[in-house]
Formats: sequence, structure tokens, C-alpha cells
Amino acid sequence: MSDNVMNKHDHVLAGLVFSLQAMTMQQLGKLQDPQTGQVHRDLDGARGTIDILEMLKAKCRTDTPPDLLRLLDGAVMDLQLNYVDERKREARERQQDGDGA
Repeated sequence: MSDNVMNKHDHVLAGLVFSLQAMTMQQLGKLQDPQTGQVHRDLDGARGTIDILEMLKAKCRTDTPPDLLRLLDGAVMDLQLNYVDERKREARERQQDGDGA
């Protein structure tokens, strides 16, 4: 973040964005679950978490420092791109499973 002064709520929002972003990357199967060390995909859950971040983007357009808005925008964009990538991977895997059966 640049010279913009962030208040307590801004710091909490930034922490929430980072937390939701990490959770979504786990749901997309891009990161291990830190508790189990396993990698699982839950694309429906990921879509729901991305929807939450999109809602936050819409609701936070006023009284939010520009750097924090850029963080939120970037997180949503990155997660959306990864979500599309995982949906394509899932479709390829289904197709391969169908071809091999």
C-alpha cells in the first residue's frame, strides 16, 4: 500500500481479502490445505467465495483507499482466471475419463 493512511477497518478488510483469496486458491486445488497437507478441488465452493469477494468490491467503492480497492480488484481477477482454468481442467479430465472408459 502506498502513502494512503489505512484505518482499522481498512486493515481488517485487507486481511479478509487475503484470507478469502487463500481459501479460494485451496478450493481451486492450487494450494494445499495447511491442516491436512492435502490438495482438494471444490469448484462450487470457490465460485461462492469469489462471489463474496465480488460483492465486497461492489460494496466497498466508497470510503476505501485506492490501494485497497486495487488489491481487491486484483484478487478477484486472479481468482476468476484461476477458476476458469480449473473448470477447463475439470472438463478435460472428464473427457479423458470418458474416452478411456
